[in-house]
Amino acid sequence: MIHSKIFAGLQRELEAKYEISSTIRHKGERGRSRETGVAGFLKENLPEAFGVGTGEVFSFSAEGVSPQCDIIIYDRMRTPIFGKDKAVQQIPIEGVFAIVEVRSILDVGALKAAADKFQAIRDLWRAAKPDNASPTWDDDGPAYFLFGFKLKTTSHSCLRSLRNSSATDTSVIALDSGCSVWVGPAVKTKPARPEWLITTAPAIGMYATLAFFYFFILEACQAEPRRLNFKDILLSC
Repeated sequence: MIHSKIFAGLQRELEAKYEISSTIRHKGERGRSRETGVAGFLKENLPEAFGVGTGEVFSFSAEGVSPQCDIIIYDRMRTPIFGKDKAVQQIPIEGVFAIVEVRSILDVGALKAAADKFQAIRDLWRAAKPDNASPTWDDDGPAYFLFGFKLKTTSHSCLRSLRNSSATDTSVIALDSGCSVWVGPAVKTKPARPEWLITTAPAIGMYATLAFFYFFILEACQAEPRRLNFKDILLSC
């Protein structure tokens, strides 16, 4: 099918950019180049309604700010952005659909660092909870993605990290090896479990991991972000 060929080509293109970036000696600039590659893919291919930024997440309803986020996907039509044209944006969490952390190497250290950062953002989301919030408020926060170019640990380690977080809002993507998916059991009283899908296998010409990542992002963007009540914000100033 044509979309499969398109995504396969885009994945090979992104992998080629990764290899070219390996010639950059400065570690920080090398990592930034790879983050820019993933962000550029999303900017070019997501619908116009969804913005792609980098920076910090905050709330008008709670103190504090998130750690630096590599990629923030937000409601571009209705969310105010501070520093929109700057290198770092500040984006209200109420309009955020997804947070993406990008790593060159996906290892145990990267899994731990991402889990800590995602938990800090979850805490910010819960602190912003209004008094009249629905019972599903905690489930309506951003989705979290850890995107790595090279898998340098086992898929079992990735799945163990997801199980230990006790949250089903996180996905792990290894561009060269596959991705995690949450599987709901037939018995609904049991929690969903993460499974690893091998969606990239160059030996047989399969390049589908980027497609899975893209459609996971689109699925996260289907959620309705919390409306910002600007009247209440003004009265609290």
